Amino acid sequence: MSPDPRAATVAATLAAATAGALVFRLVGLPLPFLLGAVAATTLAGLAGMPVVVPRGLRTLVMGLLGIFIGAAFDPARLEGLGRWGVSLALLVVAAALSAAVGYVWLRRVARLRGRDAFFAAMPGGLSEMVLLADRLGGDVGRVALIHGVRVWAIVTAAPFVIRALGGTAPVRPLWNGIAPTDVGALLLAGLAGALLARRLRLPAWALTGPLVASALIHLSGLVAARPPTLLVAAAQVVIGAAIASRLQGLGRRDAGRLLLAALGLTALMFAVTALLAFGVHLATGLSFAALLIAYVPGGVVEMGLIALALGIDPAFVATHHVLRILVLVTSAPTLHALWRHYRRRRD
Repeated sequence: MSPDPRAATVAATLAAATAGALVFRLVGLPLPFLLGAVAATTLAGLAGMPVVVPRGLRTLVMGLLGIFIGAAFDPARLEGLGRWGVSLALLVVAAALSAAVGYVWLRRVARLRGRDAFFAAMPGGLSEMVLLADRLGGDVGRVALIHGVRVWAIVTAAPFVIRALGGTAPVRPLWNGIAPTDVGALLLAGLAGALLARRLRLPAWALTGPLVASALIHLSGLVAARPPTLLVAAAQVVIGAAIASRLQGLGRRDAGRLLLAALGLTALMFAVTALLAFGVHLATGLSFAALLIAYVPGGVVEMGLIALALGIDPAFVATHHVLRILVLVTSAPTLHALWRHYRRRRD
């Protein structure tokens, strides 16, 4: 029986991602397992190598990350929960400002078509925004490419910014001796949470469901286990390769123009959210590093993973990103209808 060519492609993708992660670790760059995987597989893709991460593998890793992030929801870490209210409320303001600034940039400067600019400027989940664009008449290829570059650029830049602010990743043992009974309880809770979240059609259900389930059993005191560093590193490699796989469309005829438009959009969004995060830091005393990771519009999976790897409160970060995506996904169709009505009245 001949080997499955897709399996060989996936194996080559993960091998390239792992090699990049090891090189970044040897050089001493921040977040080496994630950024090294992103860099290596992006270069491999640009060189013509197919970069493939199966949806099933990414979904599995998202579920594990949800369980890992949920472990941060313990009573001791949630003592300052009352201060989260201001930050969560202003997060909605930050998302709205980012979308408005992004739309003006894409429409006026990058000269994208109105619908494409609208969906590409929405800092929601990549998959959700692409599906909405497809349903409501946007150019799926352009919207997907711009969102993919946004996530890629923010994931790449954020760890360097955190290092410049003085943040460092904590040193942890590769394996923390987690009990088999805790493993079983977490996996069962994560599976149940994922199935329920999928049935409820929650955004990023593969992450959100296990995250909530893990948080509940950690808050209840039934389990007090923490994620092993080795599994977090492996998850970073897979997610890094998955990020690079989203940029396979760079061979399009107008990819260069769209790439520049997406990088400009990312820089504007980063600046807007960083300024608001700094303002919230001054008003509440919450960590600026945590607020920055919570506010910049990267993917919920990727930013939660960055927080987990850097030792920045992943419960705080994930809660903010889930809220941002939930608000934007649920409001985008209504906002689109209002935008079309406004455009018709202007014309």
